[in-house]
Amino acid sequence: MEKPIQIKKSGKIYLQLYFQIKEKIEKGKIKGKLIPVRKMAEELNISPSTVAKAYDELEKNGYIIKKEGSGAYIKFQKKRNVYLEDHMESETFRYGYFNPEFNIDFASATPNETILPMASLKRAINFVLDRDKESAFLYEDPQGYYFLRKTISEKLKKEKIDVDIKNIQIVSGAQQGIDIISESFLYQNDIVVVEDPTYRGAKDTFKKAGCRVMEVSVYNDGFSIKELEKILYKKKIKLFYTMPNFQNPTGISINYEKKKKLLELAEKFDFYILEDDGLSNLYFTGEKPETLKSLDKNDRVIYIKSYSKIFMPGLRLAYITIPNFLLQTILTRKFSTNVYHSGLNQRAFQYLLENGDWDIHMEKARRIFKEKQKKMYTCLKKIKDITFKKPKGGLCFWIKLPENISSKAIYVSMLSHGVGILPGVVFSENKDNYVRISFAQCEEKDIEDGIKLFACAIDKLK
Repeated sequence: MEKPIQIKKSGKIYLQLYFQIKEKIEKGKIKGKLIPVRKMAEELNISPSTVAKAYDELEKNGYIIKKEGSGAYIKFQKKRNVYLEDHMESETFRYGYFNPEFNIDFASATPNETILPMASLKRAINFVLDRDKESAFLYEDPQGYYFLRKTISEKLKKEKIDVDIKNIQIVSGAQQGIDIISESFLYQNDIVVVEDPTYRGAKDTFKKAGCRVMEVSVYNDGFSIKELEKILYKKKIKLFYTMPNFQNPTGISINYEKKKKLLELAEKFDFYILEDDGLSNLYFTGEKPETLKSLDKNDRVIYIKSYSKIFMPGLRLAYITIPNFLLQTILTRKFSTNVYHSGLNQRAFQYLLENGDWDIHMEKARRIFKEKQKKMYTCLKKIKDITFKKPKGGLCFWIKLPENISSKAIYVSMLSHGVGILPGVVFSENKDNYVRISFAQCEEKDIEDGIKLFACAIDKLK
């Protein structure tokens, strides 16, 4: 006899309901239409809003589909695993926001509201409104506010990157930049090489374009040059996608020699590099690491710089540096898909960049996150049988679990205690023995409690 749904009146009740319905759907015990929200609430003696939350989670993870005025229907596809990722914007991943239901959020690698420079932004907006008046609300140049691109160009020159204003395209976050490059530059059956593990949204975008995606392993010093060379001598590749500084999810940075070697290979084998840079400004030792683009003498690097991760996620600001041969194609594609960005946001951010507020913010962010990393590192060191490195910057730890422990099991266990993490399978099908834990959202006082729960979850699964 099938076990009925049982709810304990403690903890996250909607998650209890979510996991029990999810299990029944996966086992084929529930088919067709779900019980209506109010009826389910009455049967379980819980509130309708709690049932609605559980149904929302089921829909976000692809288990059901809601039809207006009709109800919720099962839409489960076997072998489909969908987990949280903090900045995925593809059709598959819909968790592009901070989940307020987490008591402790180790999943999101986006800073919480305490780090956001609200006073500076308010001052910038007021300045722009006084200066530009109604024009701040008119349609902006689809390529981006001219003076923002000019300021970006000037700042890039200080980092030894010489890019003309006309070669800078403002986009709504790194994912949109990846999408535009993919649509403009890649064709059916092109070969794209990515790191393993890596950002899942990029891989999905390349596959959607019909490309063949090949992978090179990431080790303690970054991706494997040997594996890349092995591919290059056998296949003609079109693009190599990489995060050379504080890679997501591993936090690893590749050294100067490896960066130079990659650029040499790109020239020798005639392929391009898509450099995704969201975190190079968040370094904790020495000076800011050099980008691939700053070493690029042959225009082989298409550079995406996102400000969302370490500034204001809701502003959705990033830019692409476009090689001349791709310029017209990308501009045409951009204009035909997502033409305008908020002029007010761009103008306000340009003010912050030009007047040094951005630099002040980053100095503060580096201090705060360095202390958070130190606290989390100290707590993690107390856990036996896990393996991890301390990155030189960024917002995460990439942790290898004890043998035979699944990241999915840890994910579910932590979620049941109101703690969010990311299982390794989000980043690679081969990394179910890893988890990514971020200190971006949580306060230092929550780190110790959260890592204790992580240690308990591991002990229970040994």
